[in-house]
Amino acid sequence: MKNINKFNFKRVIYLTNRQLATGAKPCIIGMLAAGGFLLSIFILHITLVTKGSFNLNAYSTIGFVIFYLGGYIYTSNIFSELQSPLKSHFYLTLPAKPEEKLISAWLLSSLFYSIVALLTLFIISFIISGVLVLFFNESLMLFDPFAKISLKAVGGYMITQTIFLLGSVYFKKFNFLKTILSLFVIYLIIVIWMVVLVFTVVKPWDIVFSEAAGDIEFQFNYLQDILLYAIGPFFIIVSYIRLKERQV
Repeated sequence: MKNINKFNFKRVIYLTNRQLATGAKPCIIGMLAAGGFLLSIFILHITLVTKGSFNLNAYSTIGFVIFYLGGYIYTSNIFSELQSPLKSHFYLTLPAKPEEKLISAWLLSSLFYSIVALLTLFIISFIISGVLVLFFNESLMLFDPFAKISLKAVGGYMITQTIFLLGSVYFKKFNFLKTILSLFVIYLIIVIWMVVLVFTVVKPWDIVFSEAAGDIEFQFNYLQDILLYAIGPFFIIVSYIRLKERQV
């Protein structure tokens, strides 16, 4: 019991294995449903519409949309035990620190999910290419999990999914929908605030044709980059604080 106050990666592995064992069935069903949907669309499109033409770029785009959406939904429910009246007490009394629980949830919903999703997209593209080779004498066209666009998509997902990780810890019901609604409200507030700021303080008509306009645009883009990379750590820290409050 003395080691309970020290971070232990073995407990992270235990929590990860436990989450996989208890939540594997709905995840597998969801992955198969999404994969079957994607496969059906492109098989039908190839056989009935294009007669053997496979647009890999369109496949990647639709695949990434499903990848993001599925990941956000999965992340929103990663702390479902914590929000359940029947299971929350048992989950909170597990012999693990809040940071261990958070790291386990993040690894599953971010890194592990991304690997499984990319592998699934590759397998589906392999099946589609098999149809092309067998029935249309076309060459193999495979989804590349290590392509630059794939890695950028994974990076974008790993940053933005932390928002839904906080939603999973913070909200008790309808976590995904409430997180989406919160994002919309926050975005609306920011847009209104920016419009008011621009037209009352900055006065765009005074700078549009000025030499400082280029510098302002550069600084704005630089600030955007800083905020983008700060999103992930910020929401993980807030999630940890919220989880620690629940643990206490």
